[in-house]
Amino acid sequence: MTIFKGLEDIVQKDFPLGPMTTFGVGGKARYFVRPRTEDQLRETIERCGKKKLDIHAIGRGSNVLVRDEGVKGAVIQLDTKAFGRITIEEDLLRVGAAAPLPKVVAEAARHSLSGVECLVGIPGTAGGGVRMNAGGAYGDIGQTVERIKVMDAHGETFYREREDLAFGYRTSNVSARFILEVELRLLPDSVSAINKRMKKIWIAKKNSQPTSAATAGCAFKNPRGLAAGLLIEQAGLKGTAVGGAAVSRKHANFIVVRDKKKTKAADVLALIELVRKAVKDRFDVYLELEIEVWP
Repeated sequence: MTIFKGLEDIVQKDFPLGPMTTFGVGGKARYFVRPRTEDQLRETIERCGKKKLDIHAIGRGSNVLVRDEGVKGAVIQLDTKAFGRITIEEDLLRVGAAAPLPKVVAEAARHSLSGVECLVGIPGTAGGGVRMNAGGAYGDIGQTVERIKVMDAHGETFYREREDLAFGYRTSNVSARFILEVELRLLPDSVSAINKRMKKIWIAKKNSQPTSAATAGCAFKNPRGLAAGLLIEQAGLKGTAVGGAAVSRKHANFIVVRDKKKTKAADVLALIELVRKAVKDRFDVYLELEIEVWP
């Protein structure tokens, strides 16, 4: 690994990516890097750039499907301990990008701060959550973002302020390669009121979504004015399977992996295309993926 000489303690070669995702399937990364400092991250980016190696950033893999062929370049996961710290200054929650969203939600509630209850049940990281504007029917993370710290493809770090950020449905205008830190402006409220809202959201999700299954959340974005899950259900696809991948019987916009050991990423991809074709043929609606497919 001469490309990463001096960084061997944070680099692994031919690293299986399936276990790093909530789907639990997929191929290997040629290089898997876990930087513990900004300098190590910058050095990794610079070396990959010189060797023209593609870079992918992964958090908790909750919105990713890795093809069986794997990733030929480098997959970078920020070290959770180093990049996952959470500090609180009055109503400002400063969160490292690698902090798990469930921890962010819990810390906010513990300090009587409201605004991120909508993230209950979402297993990603703060960085990934901001990039895709994680949320649901109860709101999204974008509405609380005050400022973010990012690192671009050249290893330069800078801040982007609230007025320069735009958030939409499962999207943001954050184009920098890595989000390093997120600042969330929250509202004071009682712990009991916050916990009550969190419980309500969690119960609603548990009753309507396959929360304990191996899945990557909603597979498709909702078309304007329509619900992807309802279209899939009306196309008669609940329970439809390809290999070990199936359309959830609980919520049709979730694809679940029933047996990680026997399921290939190709099964999930084939099922995605089957669903897309059926919905297009029946309703003349093309479903856009919410899941990221690598590479």
